[in-house]
Amino acid sequence: MATPSKQAHYDDLVIRAARDVFAEQGFAAPMSEVAKRAGVGVASIYRRYPSKGELIEQVRMAASQLLLDEAERALAEEPDAWSALVRFMRRSLREGSGIGTVLPPMDPQHVYSQEFRDLRERAAEAIEELVAAAKQAGVLREDVDWTDIVMLFKHLNPRLPTTEHRRAELRSRYLGLVLEGLRPGGPELTGPAPDRAEWQTLCDNFATS
Repeated sequence: MATPSKQAHYDDLVIRAARDVFAEQGFAAPMSEVAKRAGVGVASIYRRYPSKGELIEQVRMAASQLLLDEAERALAEEPDAWSALVRFMRRSLREGSGIGTVLPPMDPQHVYSQEFRDLRERAAEAIEELVAAAKQAGVLREDVDWTDIVMLFKHLNPRLPTTEHRRAELRSRYLGLVLEGLRPGGPELTGPAPDRAEWQTLCDNFATS
């Protein structure tokens, strides 16, 4: 029987491989490709994740956990609200983070666990707290909502035909431009920010036939 540390290492290998494969090849990519990328057997993946839907859920849970961890650390450790927001965005988009459009689509046939839903809600609440603090401090423009920050991750991390190292360089470059636009004093933004329901629909990205 695998020890908890070995199981965690195995999960990390498979989840990272699945995220990369689905990002490059789409949701239809075979599990054999995930196994090859992770350096494990196909049968062992199916023993751990009986369906592709369950593996997709774990990939998305890993992303939500990263966002939650980064938001909480930024709030706790940074000296001011702007530094906390900038740190959160930069760390979330660092090389290998997997945040953005690289997340695979959700399977409408899969029943997602309450653990998944609770974790996603906790991450959203932490990001909302970061944004509220920055607004209260007067360092973030008033017409920016927390959902705008999450949607920016999708825009800043598109699928590009290059290495993850180069994608990370580009994310950091364009994030620098975006951060300047988040400061108060710019022209009024057009259209409303996504509300929670629209944000959830856009981020769920349900797979279609």
